[in-house]
Amino acid sequence: MKHIIENILKGGLSVLCLGMTMTSCSDFLDRPPLDQISPDSYYITADQLGTFPISYYTSIFPNNSGWWAGVATFDDGTDNQAARRGNSYMFLQDQWKVPTSGGIGMNSIRNVNKFINESEEKIAKGAVSGSAELIKQYMGEAYFIRAMLYFYKLKAYGDFPIMLTELNINNDLVEASKRQPRNLVARQILSDMDKAIERLQVNFANKVRINKYAALAMKSRMALYEATFEKYHRGTGRVPGDANWPGKDKEWNKSFTINQEEEVNYFLDQAIDAAKKVCDAVPLSTKNSHVINPSGIGQYNGWNSYYDMFASPDLSKFPEVLLWRQFNSDINISHLTSNKLRAGASTGWTRGLVESFLMKNGLPIYAASSGYHGDTTIDLVKQDRDERLQLFVFGESDILAIDQKSIDLANQGLPAGSTPVDKIKFNVAALFATDQAYRDVTGYRQRKFYSYDPTMQSGQTFSDINGQIIIRVEEAMLNYIEASYLRTGSLDATATSYWTSLRTRAGITVPISTTINATDMTKEADVNRASYDWATFSAGKAVDATLYSIRRERRSEFAGEGLRNDDLVRWAALDQVKNYQVEGINFWDQTYQNPSFVNDKGVSLIVADGGATATMSAKDLSTYIRPYQIQKNNNILYNGYTFYQAHYLSPFSYQEMQLCSPDGMAENSNLYQNIYWPVEANGEAQK
Repeated sequence: MKHIIENILKGGLSVLCLGMTMTSCSDFLDRPPLDQISPDSYYITADQLGTFPISYYTSIFPNNSGWWAGVATFDDGTDNQAARRGNSYMFLQDQWKVPTSGGIGMNSIRNVNKFINESEEKIAKGAVSGSAELIKQYMGEAYFIRAMLYFYKLKAYGDFPIMLTELNINNDLVEASKRQPRNLVARQILSDMDKAIERLQVNFANKVRINKYAALAMKSRMALYEATFEKYHRGTGRVPGDANWPGKDKEWNKSFTINQEEEVNYFLDQAIDAAKKVCDAVPLSTKNSHVINPSGIGQYNGWNSYYDMFASPDLSKFPEVLLWRQFNSDINISHLTSNKLRAGASTGWTRGLVESFLMKNGLPIYAASSGYHGDTTIDLVKQDRDERLQLFVFGESDILAIDQKSIDLANQGLPAGSTPVDKIKFNVAALFATDQAYRDVTGYRQRKFYSYDPTMQSGQTFSDINGQIIIRVEEAMLNYIEASYLRTGSLDATATSYWTSLRTRAGITVPISTTINATDMTKEADVNRASYDWATFSAGKAVDATLYSIRRERRSEFAGEGLRNDDLVRWAALDQVKNYQVEGINFWDQTYQNPSFVNDKGVSLIVADGGATATMSAKDLSTYIRPYQIQKNNNILYNGYTFYQAHYLSPFSYQEMQLCSPDGMAENSNLYQNIYWPVEANGEAQK
């Protein structure tokens, strides 16, 4: 067994290749090593050091490129946002299975280890020339990258092998595959982040490269993730120290001890400290003008700075943006987000998300004196609501286009004597588009990340060069609010000031206590309410009104930005999800009458009989669109989303468990299987 794994490693694979078929591993034997250029012969100047970490940016940060709406789809598959095909992988038992083969992917970690260790040795000897500040910067980036690579492993698998050196092929590779308790993995991640923060510059390369404040904010994310995961998953077998923790009987854990409460507090303290350092240095300064739509032809930017923060080519001018990805059409680095959002993007915000936004008076929509206007139209849904909802989802009267070409084309089609249009309004979602890639799924089309500049909207080429936010200070603010409340059980002055500034920018100026006092947890925790917020719960129990209000604020601030799934997992907020039906706009009270839903032959596009040609969910199911109940046959999500406990963590493949076993038996593997996943190929979640 050891000989087999050594041969795999000689082929250039990671220490834990672990899981590739022997045929595929043999293919690698004829290939040169992945790290073609050894640090010994190349990384001897500051500039050369800088070439190594930049090559990892596309793998450690979300990617906005491709023939899709990119960043505007990152919340798909949660209770925030729905894609056309739904999230069957997470919410059905028979779609996610134990892989027969396939590795956990250690190549990148191995290569970063090699770079860090060999470069640090040369730096200590004075063998790297150039600016000392740049040398520190690039090494800081390398430590940040290793922390990120391990953070992804932590989120996927929990307990994980910790390897900080490039393992020699003559060493015992089975020994090296021993999974370490997840809290120790998390501590190693934070240790690397501290090394990064110590070395990184405050503002480097206009914030398109990793910098000190971005690292502090990311550290707060990592620490809060681990603190809350350990808090809410305690007793499930996913936390070290649990009676049914799979690692408890492994010989290398015999001397392992943990005080679970103290460990949670340690990570909360780390999150609080890192978040406060960056929040105090980078205040919330980008203003919301409270203008909800552009007013003049060609006024693509400048009407609301807060809106522009999500739809501008240069994000370095926004202080809150700590790290961002830059695009440039001249070198063919661009995306299609605005093009897809202009026409429909095969996605959509959910009724649950939209109904969770507060009124501007700080009250939930169900409160007796909230002033909620109902939902027969999207315009009414948005009226007098939190301005983040007003700004970032299209309503019937919101502006879709203000370029002269679009206006001229629209006026050409008007009957004689009609009043010419001076701007193009959204009117109605593309619910019945023939091209599925442009069909709106729920009717709530996201406007966050949408540029009004027509040069950004071309679908023939990748033309959108709006920057992509990687991390912004608002997350650190919300991390502090949550962590400090969990640590002390109350809102301190700092948390209150951060929270108030976020609410004020959203147009909510009443005290936070007004919202908390009006939050009725019996309503919020009613799982029979179709639009209930999953984050009302942790481990199947409703949280208190203050903590829920913090979670709701986070949901409103980061809607459509891709943080939702991680939040739901770390909060253990999925236990109660059973036969949950995703819903969209209220279709059957009024919207169905829109003239756009009749074709040029006078035939209605609405078919709601549940058959193979159905285009809309039936009225007797709900007055709201149910995107996964439109067609009944051959529809695996027709009965809704049901969560399985195993899905909080990923399974290891059967072959890699064999390869990492002292005796070749998967059941005895050092890479022991995660709880509720079977030790068998193609096995389904057991719970």
